Amino acid sequence: MRNINKIIIIGGGQAAIYAVSEIRKHNKEVAISMFSEEAYFPYERPPLSKDFLMNKKKEDEFLFFSKDFFKEHNVQYINKKIIKVDLINKLVFTDRNNEFFYDKLLISTGSTNRLLKIDAEIDDKILYLRNIDDAKKIKHKILKADNITIIGGGFIGLEIASSLNQQNKSINLIEISNQLMNRIVPSKIANLVKDEHEKNGNKLFMNSKIKNIKKINENFKILLEDGSVIEAEMIIAGIGSLPTDDLFVDTDLRIENGILTDEFCQTSVNDVYAAGDVSNFYHPLYKKNIRLESYQHAQNQGIIAGNNIAGIKLEYNSVPWMWSDQFDLNLQLTGLCNDYDEIIERGNGIEEGIIYFFLKNGKMYGACGLGLAGKIGRDIRIASKLIEKGIIVDKKILADQNEKLNKLIKNK
Repeated sequence: MRNINKIIIIGGGQAAIYAVSEIRKHNKEVAISMFSEEAYFPYERPPLSKDFLMNKKKEDEFLFFSKDFFKEHNVQYINKKIIKVDLINKLVFTDRNNEFFYDKLLISTGSTNRLLKIDAEIDDKILYLRNIDDAKKIKHKILKADNITIIGGGFIGLEIASSLNQQNKSINLIEISNQLMNRIVPSKIANLVKDEHEKNGNKLFMNSKIKNIKKINENFKILLEDGSVIEAEMIIAGIGSLPTDDLFVDTDLRIENGILTDEFCQTSVNDVYAAGDVSNFYHPLYKKNIRLESYQHAQNQGIIAGNNIAGIKLEYNSVPWMWSDQFDLNLQLTGLCNDYDEIIERGNGIEEGIIYFFLKNGKMYGACGLGLAGKIGRDIRIASKLIEKGIIVDKKILADQNEKLNKLIKNK
């Protein structure tokens, strides 16, 4: 490994902490500094919309590592915002007078919520969920609110709707398209999720656009374009996110829906790496660039970035995987479900689980399933292995719930 003295990591999330852990396995001496705008050590974000909102977990229960991790691994955790980078001279700045030199840089700045832009009076009253402080604010507000409107029918909006419903809140959810989770989930599964929300009392306004929102004392009146009126004591928005790459727009980094990297997490600038939500990376399996926002991706790519920074050349080729828990349902997705030439359905309902397999040229390309907790996990894991191995699959076995999917692997 070539001699390096200083590594700087911008961002304090999952990709960052797992990169640090890997670097330390190979190099005990190099100076590592992690700059984060959050005053918390790196923590899991999925519990924010579920267990944390439902008071099942406290914030210190979902740290990735113990509070002693940074001391034990001799890593500086600096709670300051980087305001400027100089990639030519290898410098980052926290303000005009404080600059820090690096030999290698990892960018793991994550993603930022898309914001509703209604008007100045309303905008700062709308809540979003991205970090612990956001979750704390929502938890505080719901103590005095019973009638809550959620804008956005993606994973985060639906998870919040489920969590608050289970605390006996009255929920209205507004979705601009005619399908929940529109970009990545099969329509039949999306409709089953919709049915579950409605069965539990949530009211969903599909294919609905907001005309305006008015503040009435401490409450809100939301007018939809079809004339419907929704009254709310608080509004939470989850309308997607954008890669947090503003800091690098005027640099030599190639940016296109995130920071472009190769399969080794290397950017277009030497000694600069990117991982996690902010990275638009080349995937060797799919032979194209992909940007992902998921728990597993941030962790796995952070691990690969850490190895490459430490001089251990490893390719990032993990099969994408993500999940969502809503009420008693577990939704899982593996691979890519937006590029296929055939769909195979397995199962008839959520009690035993229903999975859609997406095939391309006879090979598994992606899979998406929904079922009661524990019903689909095993088959989704096998689907991930089939994707990874590029196996030509037997469609009859895929479609028959009485056939075990591991036959497709054992027979090869």
